[in-house]
Amino acid sequence: MKTLYDEIRSPERIRNWRSLIAPLCCVAAPVLGQVLFLLLRGNKALMNGWVNYVTTPIKRGISFLCEPFPVAVAEAVIVVAVLVFLAFLARTIYLLIVRKDRLLRLLRRTLALVSAVCFIYLGYTLMWGANYYADTFSDKSGIETRGVTVEELAVLNASFVQHLNQYANQVSRDEDGVFDENLESVFLSTDTAYDGIIEEFPFLAAPHRTPKALISSPLVSRLDFTGFFFPFTGESLINDDCPSCLIPATLLHEMAHQRNIAGEDECNFVAIIAGLRSGDPVFNYSSALMGYIHLGNALYSVDPNTYWSIRSNLDPLVEADLEANNLYWNSFTSPLEHTVEKVSNTVYENFLQSYGQVNGLKTYGQCVDLLAAYYFDHQWAD
Repeated sequence: MKTLYDEIRSPERIRNWRSLIAPLCCVAAPVLGQVLFLLLRGNKALMNGWVNYVTTPIKRGISFLCEPFPVAVAEAVIVVAVLVFLAFLARTIYLLIVRKDRLLRLLRRTLALVSAVCFIYLGYTLMWGANYYADTFSDKSGIETRGVTVEELAVLNASFVQHLNQYANQVSRDEDGVFDENLESVFLSTDTAYDGIIEEFPFLAAPHRTPKALISSPLVSRLDFTGFFFPFTGESLINDDCPSCLIPATLLHEMAHQRNIAGEDECNFVAIIAGLRSGDPVFNYSSALMGYIHLGNALYSVDPNTYWSIRSNLDPLVEADLEANNLYWNSFTSPLEHTVEKVSNTVYENFLQSYGQVNGLKTYGQCVDLLAAYYFDHQWAD
């Protein structure tokens, strides 16, 4: 009669447990790759070389292949990945019900899933995470941020109010006076949107890739996202369900990511300046609105009275757009939607912090510092 020891030491059992070696190696490989990246990420010259001569040509090559498709290839990839995961999960449950050696099978399939996640994360790190440790926009442009005084915030707010009032009547509007440009035309017009700042910042020159609207935009709104860059296909993906007044500026923001600007604060700054320099009233207005929102939030936090005094000069058409934007985002107020948004923001904040963006989501507000440095220290002409 076989003892438990004999059963465990049987050749078949040993072969079964040895079959875990390959899955363990598949987990160890990307983990070691990630550790190696963590050790080398402080070498800026190496990160610059990796970004400029390895990942950028790859992303641009893949995005060239994706460009002819009318819908986002990235969205299809994400959908397929979700379906594969669900099929894998269903298959795992089935095997655990009908087959023997349930513990062994569970370990194998868990290791396979962990391995896939680790390889995807390593791929994302190599294709995009390295950008956080290469030269930033500030490094390339020479614009150094500094502290901003309340007086400077007031001057910037007043300047952007003038920009908004200038362009408010130059964009199409609906019967309620709300921004209502044809978004398809706006997407197509992005091919020249960066022309106005390329001479000043030549490192922003890049092959044009048209941003693409997400089919899942309503769901993306519930995650509190207006768009994102997908490095595996090199595509800029835009939520076109939200109020359209800020979509042109969002297009420019995501296109900045295509130009290897990683920091969210710097992408906002680039989007604002690119729009104001574009010569296109639609981008002029939308970028000025994005800039005003950031500057206004900063001024309101330190001097509400001055904020309201300056805001009183806004054209009513601009106020209509601000109200439409606020009403849209405030509509996601159910407990479930609030929880989803909170979880989404927390995950993304931790993700940013994992790549050295120590302020997490707060980096979106730091474009105010760049605007101040650019406006006051670099003689930005209105």
